[in-house]
Amino acid sequence: MIPPPSILRAPALALVLAGAAACAPPAGEQAAGDPRALLAQEIAPLALPRGERPSTLAERLAENVDPARDGWDTEVLSDAVGERLKALAQHLQRPAAAERTERLAAELAAWVDPGFAGTALLPADLRVVQDDAPFTVRRGASPPATTRRGPAGLARALAELAEVLGGGEPHVKLKLVGIERGATDFTTEVRYEAGRAGGEHAVQQTARWRARWSYPAAGGGPRLLGLELLRYEEVEAGGALFGDCTAAALGADPSYRRQVLPGIDHWLPRVSLLAGMSLVGHHGLAVGDADGDGLEDLYVCDAAGLPNRLYLQNADGTARDVAAAAGVDWLEPSSSALFVDLDGDGDQDLAVATRRRLLLSENDGGGRFTLRASLHDVVTSSSSLSAADYDQDGDLDLYLCAYDGDAQNQGLPGPVPYHDARNGGANVLLANGGDFRFADATAAAGLDHNNDRFSFAAAWEDYDNDGDLDLYVANDFGRNNLYENDGGRFTDVAARAGVEDVAAGMSAAWGDYDRDGWMDLYVSNMFSAAGNRIAYQRRFADAARERAADLQRMARGNTLFRNAGDGRFDDVSLEAGVTMGRWAWGSRFADLTNDGWPDLVVANGYVTGSEPADL
Repeated sequence: MIPPPSILRAPALALVLAGAAACAPPAGEQAAGDPRALLAQEIAPLALPRGERPSTLAERLAENVDPARDGWDTEVLSDAVGERLKALAQHLQRPAAAERTERLAAELAAWVDPGFAGTALLPADLRVVQDDAPFTVRRGASPPATTRRGPAGLARALAELAEVLGGGEPHVKLKLVGIERGATDFTTEVRYEAGRAGGEHAVQQTARWRARWSYPAAGGGPRLLGLELLRYEEVEAGGALFGDCTAAALGADPSYRRQVLPGIDHWLPRVSLLAGMSLVGHHGLAVGDADGDGLEDLYVCDAAGLPNRLYLQNADGTARDVAAAAGVDWLEPSSSALFVDLDGDGDQDLAVATRRRLLLSENDGGGRFTLRASLHDVVTSSSSLSAADYDQDGDLDLYLCAYDGDAQNQGLPGPVPYHDARNGGANVLLANGGDFRFADATAAAGLDHNNDRFSFAAAWEDYDNDGDLDLYVANDFGRNNLYENDGGRFTDVAARAGVEDVAAGMSAAWGDYDRDGWMDLYVSNMFSAAGNRIAYQRRFADAARERAADLQRMARGNTLFRNAGDGRFDDVSLEAGVTMGRWAWGSRFADLTNDGWPDLVVANGYVTGSEPADL
């Protein structure tokens, strides 16, 4: 997982990726030798000048790196342009009245060149490409021919764009995703996103712009010389599909007010470090009918030191926390949970993966649980848990993903090499032997191959239509795995099938998106504006050498693989338009519009807290 921009600035990211590429083994070969030797190679580009205090890799990355000092002049320009883009975003968030447009032109004159010439920011001939209630999607059929000149022309173009959003204050974001130097000026590619929701009407715009800038003069910043619309999409909806009902459902329960609402900033200074509380909320949840009343209930894993919660649903749609009475209010750092029938008696038992133990509790059928197994050190750092009857014996087995902490690599501060790591923890397949007895079947089933890649999540599906369940594993810092099941014995066929997907894998979802009878695969990764901007520059490509394409791929975003039906998959992400999922943690296929075609829902984000500039 790439640290957030507030921790890792773009030049440091380039150094890390270049260092990872430099120490990576040839394609198709496993990294050999002592992992610490590989780490030394990776840290080499980050070495401090002679005489400075030695630092760990984490400390070095956490520094506020000065791109000018590092020789990344394009990032100096990017920072300057970023300030201009923030100003543009603020202008677009204001009402688009005529008098406001005149004032805007005067404000833009401070950094928009008098000779500015650009296109309109709305296509001249928008056409409807999809009309599927409640959504109407429009795209431009051809680039706009209208020329906007000078600051006044840009102000009019921005006002036209804002007019589509209607009144109020829309959410506007501009991301710098590309930069190229020229002899007398430089160009940038910008991703534009804006949206407004409220009442019975919602609008969203996405676009790509190409901006041309003058190099900063002494004591000044870059001036905008031109702005060209490259592509544009507009989505209109007759009201919101979903409404936030969290407070309505949970708000009456004391645990919601006392434990949930204060947030992680409140709890971090109040809970001992010995509990293992983390700023990063890698905590899962489970949905299932815990008490057998036909209503879905919710189990929520919370931060270490705070009790996990079991919310039973009431008939009116509200919920009450009964975790303590049910015997499942554990305080351990919990990463994942499942409601699943482990003993075959028809009710939902509970499996909870904590950092060092796998807790298996038997349901009495009425929502009270008895701890039947506490499997110690199954993995050293659990990240997620899934269940499937892999050997078709009628019992559900468990697959536990591990992130880091493999015993032989203790002490390493991160993945080595960065984009193709082989020093992660080992995932575990637990075969169900009945009566809550589980045995490690990882090696016997062949799942110990390529099992060291900082795994985040796994998804089961019969992708080859042969009647048994296969397994896809999404890895954060290594190539992903596709384990083909043949009678309970697995073979990693990801390379042959074309689904290794070198990226920051967060999760995976199966679904037949084209309805051809073969299950397709959507993998959640990370979109990085800084990564896109830097990884395509010649300086970076020269440092990364043959690894440049893989490292560029890491910044692209999510991947949609179409099942070709012959054991291989085609990457159709770009033509399907599904790469942009931001920092995508989870995704699911779901028919949101009830038209028979599976849509995609992507959960994204990172750290949310009281800091206004956080992620």
